[in-house]
Amino acid sequence: VSSGINAEYGLIALVLIAVPAFAYSMNYFTSYSLIASLIAVGAFLFLFSFLGLCGALHHHQVMLFFYMVVLGLLCIVQFASSITLVAINDEQKHDILNRSWANANNVSRIEVQHAFDCCGYDQNTTDALNPATGCSDLPCCTDLYLTSEEQCYLHPENATEANSTMVGCAPCKDKIEEQFSYAVKVSGTVGLFFAFTELIGIILAIQYRNTKDPSRTLSFPGHGGFAK
Repeated sequence: VSSGINAEYGLIALVLIAVPAFAYSMNYFTSYSLIASLIAVGAFLFLFSFLGLCGALHHHQVMLFFYMVVLGLLCIVQFASSITLVAINDEQKHDILNRSWANANNVSRIEVQHAFDCCGYDQNTTDALNPATGCSDLPCCTDLYLTSEEQCYLHPENATEANSTMVGCAPCKDKIEEQFSYAVKVSGTVGLFFAFTELIGIILAIQYRNTKDPSRTLSFPGHGGFAK
């Protein structure tokens, strides 16, 4: 069971290393810091799973001790983070996304706008402080033959009519919040699952430390001699 858990961690580590590298090579992501962070986490997890696997196979007390300590810290941090993600409310999500959009650079904002075919964050107070850029190249704007950023905002087709059809690009706020809520829910659930697997790994590591290595069991003279 312990070997299976460590093999699972090893596979996850390989995915964390391979997928970001492939995504970066195909220009799916342009954030070098994000890609490097994911690869670093994958490399650490792979080495950590190798440490646990060697410690379990060889009943190595020192390896298993460090494995338990690190796994215990990871379990506590991951459990607390997962609970935080699951318990986050709509107001907190709105505040996080609002501050993230305000702190993001223009390149990141334009990438989000092209991904969701939207213009600006809320086309209101947030965009008044951080004017939208790059909207004139979006399909929702070019299809209407609009050229300026302000014209790309969602607006009535005919301002003189009370029930005029809305045209232009919708704000990104609703689309981002929908994706963010889904990602937070999935991340929290998956994090809780792996926190429990880490707890199982700690229990198994304790048992392995308290179990003698069968390959080093000695028999007494008269019963077959000393055998390693």
